[in-house]
Amino acid sequence: MAEPHSRQSLILATYERHDKLDQILSGMSDEELNGTFPFKGRDRNVRDVLVQLAAWQKMYLDWSKANLAGTAKRFMPKPYSWKNSGKLSRKIWQANQKTTLAEAKKAFESLYNDLMDQFEQGNNEEMFLRGFYPWTGSMSLGEFATMVASTHYAWAIKVLTQYLKATRKSKPLEQAK
Repeated sequence: MAEPHSRQSLILATYERHDKLDQILSGMSDEELNGTFPFKGRDRNVRDVLVQLAAWQKMYLDWSKANLAGTAKRFMPKPYSWKNSGKLSRKIWQANQKTTLAEAKKAFESLYNDLMDQFEQGNNEEMFLRGFYPWTGSMSLGEFATMVASTHYAWAIKVLTQYLKATRKSKPLEQAK
């Protein structure tokens, strides 16, 4: 799927990828939902993936709502920038080790609904015309929205699919016993 370049394609891509993510999560057993990924990486389980999605959605919404209301706000908290955004993701991971899967899922879904509300309210020019809002810098608001929504959902789908492939490939032999 090509990355969105219009308000309508952003809404569609975000909806479709959210739906795909929801299908994956709904098809997972309790054991899979609570299991540990068998591969290396910052995120070690489903909760960690949902926490990252929710945290970045919240950052986007806090930033966009503040700036739309006339209050200047940075996208990422200081001292973070795009160059060291991995450190911010690591901090998010560390801060949420006591968050439950249910809490992560609830936060993700609530923020997804808030994102979709904002996308529905905007128009194509507001969302995708670079320079429409000076506080978006060299990018459009829609490009930021794409990063935290459909592109980030695609990442989550990839991670969870990789996890399920790794854990399910050994399951048929065990179940046949």
